[in-house]
Amino acid sequence: ELTYPPLSLLNKTNNFHPPLGLTLDGAAHLDREYPEDAKAISWLQTAPYGVIAEATTPTASYSDYAHISTYTGLPAVLGWPMHESQWRGGYAEQGTRMDDIQRLYETNDWSVAQAILTQYNVRYVYVGTLERNTYRVNETKFQRFLHPVYQLGNVTIYEAP
Repeated sequence: ELTYPPLSLLNKTNNFHPPLGLTLDGAAHLDREYPEDAKAISWLQTAPYGVIAEATTPTASYSDYAHISTYTGLPAVLGWPMHESQWRGGYAEQGTRMDDIQRLYETNDWSVAQAILTQYNVRYVYVGTLERNTYRVNETKFQRFLHPVYQLGNVTIYEAP
């Protein structure tokens, strides 16, 4: 029983030689996995403070979801729902946030989207890879009614008035 920890240590750590090198930079993986998001995060770190809308799912915990708010420090409408419920003792405080975020991205009706933006005081709507892969994003309403403040490749950030 006590032999597993010491014998597994070198195996599980690749003899302390990770294939991509040692680093204390928790965001280093973004440059490889989400390079456009990494650049957008850098831009958002210098942008005025505000709530951001980004994709989430019920199984978002320990995943790439909420990485925009995580690395910018900007508050999100909802990050990892499971963790939120653990810290708050249930899902009641989340209310309809997960459904509202999906509705924000998918609706064709600007008045519905606008009501969600107002309800959560959203300043930035992030449309990137995870949003496009998670939802059937109807970007036309954002293009028509919001101001794009950042665009690079597959990422567009819209600012709500």
